[in-house]
Amino acid sequence: MHQIEQLADVFAKWVKDVPHLPKELTSWLAKSAWWLTIVGVVIGAIGLLTTLGVIMAGSALLVGLGAAALGGMLFVSSLVTLVVTALSVVIEGLAITPLKSMQRKGWDLLFLSMAVSVVGGFIGSLIGGNFFGAIVGLVFGAVAFYVLNEVRHHFAATAHK
Repeated sequence: MHQIEQLADVFAKWVKDVPHLPKELTSWLAKSAWWLTIVGVVIGAIGLLTTLGVIMAGSALLVGLGAAALGGMLFVSSLVTLVVTALSVVIEGLAITPLKSMQRKGWDLLFLSMAVSVVGGFIGSLIGGNFFGAIVGLVFGAVAFYVLNEVRHHFAATAHK
């Protein structure tokens, strides 16, 4: 987890001069992080099922219509999305218990999940030729990292377990 701390420190330096969220909001977000993460895991599981459907139906349809190259790109892009989503969901699931007890390990796992999701989503979008989606994903990722950085200090007092 040491590498995650180093990466989080780099990001914290980038946003140190950005206005901060109200303390009441960051406190609420930190205390609610565990159940918000459960919601994220459920949505991620639904995303996995949706991606499986896209892989099966979309690629077959495009290949059947004679657009095999486009079907192949969709297949590879969807496969990357499937793997990244599955990995993110598992990591988020592992973060729930430590987040509930306000342990730093939970925050680190959430940060790792977010990093996997943003990088994987970016790569998947580029493979699929969705350059706008790649940019939008980076913007939303930056906002998510900002919010996660804002609650970081609520988890800093607890040692890693």
